Amino acid sequence: MKKRSIDPEKKIDQVIRAARRLFVKKGFYAVPIPEIVKESGVSVGAIYLHFGNKENLAAAIYKKTLDDFLEQYNQRLLGQESTRQKLQVFAELVFDIAENEPDMIKYMLSVRQCPHPDCAAPLCSTKPFQLVQEFVAAGIAAGEVKAGDHLLAAVSYTGVVLRAVELRLQRVLEQPLPELAGELIDNAWSSIKSG
Repeated sequence: MKKRSIDPEKKIDQVIRAARRLFVKKGFYAVPIPEIVKESGVSVGAIYLHFGNKENLAAAIYKKTLDDFLEQYNQRLLGQESTRQKLQVFAELVFDIAENEPDMIKYMLSVRQCPHPDCAAPLCSTKPFQLVQEFVAAGIAAGEVKAGDHLLAAVSYTGVVLRAVELRLQRVLEQPLPELAGELIDNAWSSIKSG
């Protein structure tokens, strides 16, 4: 008889992806555990074993989503020196995720649905967006970004990027975002660059 091999990490990932997709589509409170079971193909017992309850599952989704984004961002940052390059990498990553993993970016845009206390931080207070703010502050200090409040400058830049994502997800923008990236990034950078 062939012994069954169960990969707990794979199960956890299946549940997180399925639940994230459902939470984005219906909202946290409208999704019962049995629906997550059906969508993920993982048993109720396994969900409770790994997460304990739906609130802990929501916290795990929040953490994994932001950790995955941050890991990809840090990988792409290697070798990038200027503020513009670092911010461009951010925009390109957001555009790539919007095209290839739309549930992930939709979740990031609607993260306030998470009822767990570990998810209380607004999107602009998460580590990836704090990094953007730090890069903008360094850009102001280096004269690459016009003088002013670094948070407002970061909002100006990311606002262009995130609004483009929203318009793409709503199918207002028909072209894939990576194809529009050059112009969008130029517009975002023009809103904050010095001189």
